Amino acid sequence: MAGDALAFVFDHHGFYVRLADDLIDEVPWRRRVRHHGLCVCLDAASKSLDPAAYARLAQIPTRTALLRLGFPKFLADILTGSSAFEVKEILGALPAAHLWHSLRVTIPLVCRDFPVCPARMDVVETFASPVLGRELERFVATLR
Repeated sequence: MAGDALAFVFDHHGFYVRLADDLIDEVPWRRRVRHHGLCVCLDAASKSLDPAAYARLAQIPTRTALLRLGFPKFLADILTGSSAFEVKEILGALPAAHLWHSLRVTIPLVCRDFPVCPARMDVVETFASPVLGRELERFVATLR
């Protein structure tokens, strides 16, 4: 249910809030001051996770793969680091769909003005998925 996903994403002590905090802390200042720079960055990164492209890069180090997919360095560093994810990397043998959802649902947590966010429609469509809550919960469980 979408309500489950909302509760899971917006949990003040949860994984996604920690991820959003790390993103805000690490985003280069020039992206932070541009109107919706981080939102657009996360949305573009989620769109770049075409399953075929992701599969072709599965044999190389995760950080290198993300950079080749066009992820900015700060985002690749966060997603392959352990700060928000305790001791495990966020990725590994992770299906691209899970990362795609994780990037997209983080947007409302980092956005300063979500009602006019250019990524708003993509985010709303993602939250409309009836299985999103279960997928997000399973993803976080794999990190433990």
